[in-house]
Amino acid sequence: MSARPFELEWLGGPAERLFRRRRPADDLPWEALDPREFPPDLVARARRAWTEGAWSEYCSAAAFADLQKALLEAGAPVDLIGAAGEFVADEMHHVELNARVVMALGGAPPVRVDLGAMVPRPDPALDPLQRASQAVVRTCCVGEALSVPLLGGTRAVADHPLVGAVLERIVHDEGPHAALGWWYLEWAQDRLDAAERARLGRVALDALRVQAATWARVGAPARDDVTPEGWRVADVHALGWMEAGEYMQVARRAVRERVVAPLARLGIDVPPGEVERLLAA
Repeated sequence: MSARPFELEWLGGPAERLFRRRRPADDLPWEALDPREFPPDLVARARRAWTEGAWSEYCSAAAFADLQKALLEAGAPVDLIGAAGEFVADEMHHVELNARVVMALGGAPPVRVDLGAMVPRPDPALDPLQRASQAVVRTCCVGEALSVPLLGGTRAVADHPLVGAVLERIVHDEGPHAALGWWYLEWAQDRLDAAERARLGRVALDALRVQAATWARVGAPARDDVTPEGWRVADVHALGWMEAGEYMQVARRAVRERVVAPLARLGIDVPPGEVERLLAA
């Protein structure tokens, strides 16, 4: 591991004008977020959470860049490959939006990251189609498929004008990001034998295990609209989280309905007993 501080740069000029053609950001009410309206310890937690969100979106950009390369090597349809490239730019816009929320809250805490470990290295024994299928299932059919309802649930409760607007913009992009996985699998149906479908079920389960590791950090549900940390649920919502009980309810339903069931319809079975053990943890 080679960790370095997580820092972002902005070039400006022609690069910015090209990026901004479809991804504006200055139209959002950045001045509306005043951290003095919230408890200092909650603001500190929010600064870290939105910084981690920026890093997560950065990793998602890397995942889509890796996915696009895999699609090219697999000879996937031209429009599918082009869509994956568009999604890299979407994710970098999400990096920017997360980072600007952090700055509105008072600045980012120090975070160290490993830029060389953003995407798992593929097994060299896999052929190009297998690599593409694995990247699609992991990135789109699990990661992005779960992001859509989780971010949507957060957007539904986020009543702060800036936080709500930022989440609205991110949620708008995430739907097609997840859909790309299903488009790819429909195209690849006749190219996947029984052994490969079984392998992809295990790939999906491994990706769900990664997601489940983050659920352990969610914490205990609120009681009487107050979290175990003593924060009002209304303030938690305003700064961009669902309450822990809400979050886990949405997560469990999303795993079953947005990941396991659609994969099963395509002949890719995720071991149901293992899934339920993850959801019960």
